[in-house]
Amino acid sequence: MSEDRMSQGKTNKGKICGETKKRFRIMAGYQKERMWLEEMALQGWFLTDISLGMIYTFTKNEPKHMLYDIDRFSLPKKPTLEEIRRKEMFLEMAEELGWKEVTHSEDMTYYFAKEYEEGGVNELHNDPESRRFLAEKYLSSFSYHAKQQVFWAAVIVVINILEKLLQIWVKEDFYLGWFDWFTLFYVAICNFFAVYLWKMGIRTEKELSMSRQEWENSVNPETHKIVRKLIWTNRGLNKFLRMQEEQGWLLVSVTPTKYFFEKSQGGNWIYTMDSKSLTNKRRKAANREKFEDGKDWTGINNDWEIASVQDAEEKGWTFVCALENRAVIYRGETSVVQPLNDAKYDNSLRWISLIGEYGFYLLCCGFLGGIVGFVTAFFRD
Repeated sequence: MSEDRMSQGKTNKGKICGETKKRFRIMAGYQKERMWLEEMALQGWFLTDISLGMIYTFTKNEPKHMLYDIDRFSLPKKPTLEEIRRKEMFLEMAEELGWKEVTHSEDMTYYFAKEYEEGGVNELHNDPESRRFLAEKYLSSFSYHAKQQVFWAAVIVVINILEKLLQIWVKEDFYLGWFDWFTLFYVAICNFFAVYLWKMGIRTEKELSMSRQEWENSVNPETHKIVRKLIWTNRGLNKFLRMQEEQGWLLVSVTPTKYFFEKSQGGNWIYTMDSKSLTNKRRKAANREKFEDGKDWTGINNDWEIASVQDAEEKGWTFVCALENRAVIYRGETSVVQPLNDAKYDNSLRWISLIGEYGFYLLCCGFLGGIVGFVTAFFRD
């Protein structure tokens, strides 16, 4: 069946006629790409090919309300029989539902198209389980490529260190300054792409885990918005969030510098932020054991967060969101909640929410680099 389907697809592709054009476009996400392709179809331009993930080929025909969707097919190094046949099974299922394979990109992302049906099932991945499976495939792919970048950057750094040690061992200062510059730029570029791929993986997983309607709601500027702001103190955070609430926006999620809001009627809320340091101060004041874990090098043990939520709920606070394992934000009604922490900490700098595991890695690399530099200079002298 698979060979027949592929040969039939090639035959149909060869029969395509009419005006063609290419468009160069870098898409920020698959959902936006789908919307753009559907807008092109409404104008009479239908996708026929994609190259390098950003060169789109379209063929002119009668405008139609088309739907587009994607899936990814890539095999591990040692695939099982089920993994080998999964693609064939999926393509058969898609074809039965009316989705036709259009083309695929170099990373084995396959594009499917179907004409819109009023009242019909207009999503290829139309249930949470299939969307989650699709999202995990893309997250795994992005994570794999990010790890590759980190690995090769580490290899180059090790080679550079060995070159320095060789100079010490042979007691000869042969100049390889070009390699130092190469290492610097190579590691910087690899780290840039590793972070980019990691963020893309997380964003893509979140995006593909949602239904089309859920995603459209999440990017609707009338119901959702993002504010970029660096807030240093708990007092400043409370003031900022209360001001947003007065405008009808409630906080739903945070990063160190971005705040995600959704439209709501709001209420007479006040906000507070808790951290591991503040949780330990409360426990110390109550003569209880502090949260310390010598094995938790990167701050992923969330025992303190469990205690923080318990303390907050006892005082009337409601959990809003957490920033990884670095800070927790709560909201509560002014007339109901009791202070979670002493007011004297409201103006303390929130370093805990700005420096995470990457800050830890940076400090470690700086420390090791300083040692290598000192040893090299000492033996040269």
